[in-house]
Amino acid sequence: MRIEVDGRPARAEQVVSGHGHFTAMQVRGGGVQGLDHHLRRLDAAHRELFDAPLDGERVRRLVAHALAGQPDASVRVVLRDPEHVAVQVDDPQQPPSAPRRLRSVPYLRPFAHLKHLGGFAQLEWARRARHDGFDDALLTGPGGEVAESSTANVGFLEHDGTVVRPTAPHLRGTGLALVEETTPTRARPVRLDDLAGFAGAFLVSSIGIVAVASVDGTPLPDATSSVEAVRRRVDALPRDAVAP
Repeated sequence: MRIEVDGRPARAEQVVSGHGHFTAMQVRGGGVQGLDHHLRRLDAAHRELFDAPLDGERVRRLVAHALAGQPDASVRVVLRDPEHVAVQVDDPQQPPSAPRRLRSVPYLRPFAHLKHLGGFAQLEWARRARHDGFDDALLTGPGGEVAESSTANVGFLEHDGTVVRPTAPHLRGTGLALVEETTPTRARPVRLDDLAGFAGAFLVSSIGIVAVASVDGTPLPDATSSVEAVRRRVDALPRDAVAP
C-alpha cells in the first residue's frame, strides 16, 4: 500500500484524523466504472463538510499520479480538511464468490448519506456477525426496516426482475448507482418481515455484486441467475480513464 497527499508521500500527521469523507474505487486497465459518480459524491460531501467545492479534475490528476502507471488497483480518495487530497493505492479486490449470509443488527449509520470516516460501529457489528458464523451485518432501523450492510448497499429482486432499493437511511453507493442505470429500480421501505416475498437479494459496492443467501439464518430464494444478469449489465458499462 502507498499513500500520497497532494501528489507527495504522506506524512503520519496527514492521515490520522477521524473527521472527513472518502470514496473507494476499483481501477481496471487504468479506468473506473462510474468515475463521475465518485467525483460528484466527493464534491457534494466536501461542500457539506467543509463549505467548499472539490475540483474533480484535480482529484483525477492526483489519483493518476498515485497509480504511477499501475493499471489495476484499489484506490481510496480521502479528504480530511478543505485543501488536502489523500490517495491510497492498494492491490485490486474481487467480490466474494459465495453468496453472503447476513445477520440483522439494530443500527443505522449516523449521517448515513455521507461516506464518512466514522465507521467504528458498523465495522464492530460486522466483526460480531462474523464471530457468530455470518459473513456480514445487515443494518436495520426501528421496526426492522432494512438500510444497508456494513460496507455495501443491498438490493432486493422482485419476481419481474425489478430491483427494490430500501429507503431507510443509507449511503447511495456508486455501485448501486450503476445498477440503477442498467436495471429497473424503485425505492420503498423494506422490513425484515418482507424478505420472504422477494425473489432474492444482493449486495453491491464498488468491489462488485454478490447474491445474499440468507438473513438471520433464514434462506432467501436462490437468485443466482437474476443477480448474475444484473452483474453482467453493470460489467458491460464502459470504464472512464483516470488520467484526464
